[in-house]
Amino acid sequence: MPTRLPRIHTTGWIGLGAMGHPMALNLFLKTNQFYQKVSPSVTPSFLFCEHEDSRAESFLRELRNRGGQDLASRAERVGNGKEMVMGASKVFTMLPSTPQVQAVYLDQNNGILAGLSKLPRDTPCLPETLLLSDSSLLSNTVTQEDGVKKELSSTTDLSSPATNPNHAHTMLIDQTTLDPTVSLSISSLIHDSTSNAALMIDAPVSGGTVAAEKGELTIMFGSPSPMATRLAMPLLQMMAREGGVIECGGSGTGVGVKVCNNLVLASNQIALSEGLALGRSLNIDVALLQSVINTSSGSSWSSRVNPPISSIPGTPASRGYSGGFQTRLMLKDVNLALQAAHKHNLATPLTSASKSIYEAICSDGDGQWAGKDFSVSYEWVKKKQQAAMDMASKEGLP
Repeated sequence: MPTRLPRIHTTGWIGLGAMGHPMALNLFLKTNQFYQKVSPSVTPSFLFCEHEDSRAESFLRELRNRGGQDLASRAERVGNGKEMVMGASKVFTMLPSTPQVQAVYLDQNNGILAGLSKLPRDTPCLPETLLLSDSSLLSNTVTQEDGVKKELSSTTDLSSPATNPNHAHTMLIDQTTLDPTVSLSISSLIHDSTSNAALMIDAPVSGGTVAAEKGELTIMFGSPSPMATRLAMPLLQMMAREGGVIECGGSGTGVGVKVCNNLVLASNQIALSEGLALGRSLNIDVALLQSVINTSSGSSWSSRVNPPISSIPGTPASRGYSGGFQTRLMLKDVNLALQAAHKHNLATPLTSASKSIYEAICSDGDGQWAGKDFSVSYEWVKKKQQAAMDMASKEGLP
């Protein structure tokens, strides 16, 4: 009969939103496949935490549909970060922004740090490498940008607790996009409070819900040590494209890179919206225009993956702008970029303009666009153009 070792072989996930749901599915499914192939005598367990019942039920239902009843029976819902870290040695968090991360990690009664303080001193340490090197279970090869392959092989016996020189018993991976300064302060507090028995990395993602569902994200992470990198790499690869897990430096650098990326993305999406709206006014078919842009110098992720054209299947626009990256979250990320720039006395005029536009989109009408994918900026631009034309017509302007 399989042996279930509750904590050292338990993986946990907090936050099952538009991105967290598909990411957690890939992680749980591929982790389970790994154990089945490499160490069938061990049955991994899974914990998840989500405050909205509908999201939790949807996740468990899809886990059952894709992984079977046996896997679903080993996935348990817990109520908070404290319960999570006391039951799982590898904990992922994917939350809306800075306040939620602070609450989940630092709440004095129910936070992850509170749970870490309750772990017994003899808590089994993690093996130096959490997964053996069987690339057939992963969608890609573990690499960095310089092409240096990360070694995943290990002789660790998965049926018994392993030890390592750093005595780390917990791996914490926060994939939220948040204030880089806060991210660094939380990880420093975790490391200092546990004497590095708990290791934390920041690993935000890029690619949107489509890439999350396919397990083809780009993941940029900041790590406090080579040990933390070795522990995190094979887990992150389960959610990433080939070569898509990129070590950016020390703690806080992963989320710093993500904030810079989204600064660029925010402006790109607005520029695409304005270009397509202009083309429409010039009687150019917008699908044709988009295809030309994609083979020209105006190409971007927004034009290739997230065009606001409803006739293109698989895009948020084809679903009424639902299921993508919400406009209010893009506004949040733009504010994070501006805050970081302000701390370093940097001028960001284009990003400031983007902020004003996303604020207007979120507040337009009854705020219905705030919860839509940020490519809905195209609809806002068209609305503004129409209002300008109507005003010109009333005033008798050509």
